[in-house]
Amino acid sequence: MNIISNITSPNFSIRKDKEVIDTIIIHYTGMNSSDEAIHRLCDPNAKVSSHYFINRNGLVWQLVEDRKVAWHAGVSKWLGRKNLNETSIGIELCNPGHYNNYSNFTNKQYKSLEFLIKILKQKYFISSDRVLGHSDIAPNRKKDPGEKFNWKRLARENLAIWPKKIITPKNQKRDIEHYLQQIGYDVELNLNYIIRAFKRHFVPRDKSLLINENIVNIAYSVSEEFKKNRSLY
Repeated sequence: MNIISNITSPNFSIRKDKEVIDTIIIHYTGMNSSDEAIHRLCDPNAKVSSHYFINRNGLVWQLVEDRKVAWHAGVSKWLGRKNLNETSIGIELCNPGHYNNYSNFTNKQYKSLEFLIKILKQKYFISSDRVLGHSDIAPNRKKDPGEKFNWKRLARENLAIWPKKIITPKNQKRDIEHYLQQIGYDVELNLNYIIRAFKRHFVPRDKSLLINENIVNIAYSVSEEFKKNRSLY
């Protein structure tokens, strides 16, 4: 895969600890065209950026060097850690998003994304449980990459987490908030935000706030997969 580096963004800061890059955050641009998206990611007045940008045809640009902090995560929290910009790589996928004409991501985008994640995982020893969506780390603010993003496809390539099967928790007294916290979500926020973010990622066909036994079982199964993955490091 050829990574294009002829366009760079001025929107970055210096990484405080250059040794700590352990998370990949996937976004969508929320804009109608690649040109519009790249222009915004490189506009000093916008004060946003990402390390990588992938257009609808799967072409990949590196806009900010890995060793620098791109401004993609914003106010964020995961597993109690705040400000994910400092420790992550941000990848933007060209997609108009929920507020325009939200569409499926292309096969070419997935192929390039998968190849890029494999490179980054190997280079920085990033675990699959640290490949997340923007809405996972900022559920009160963000929806991307959204319910049309195929996390299960990434999991088949060992690039993300997806439960192998749905199991019932042994301790029936646990509620869904406990399992969401175990996964990594910031449960200090309004629970409705967390439920929506969780469902966009792991129950994409369900856009409701309904919590039933099946949803609790899915949350438990996801939390177990995350715990299993974290036990390896």
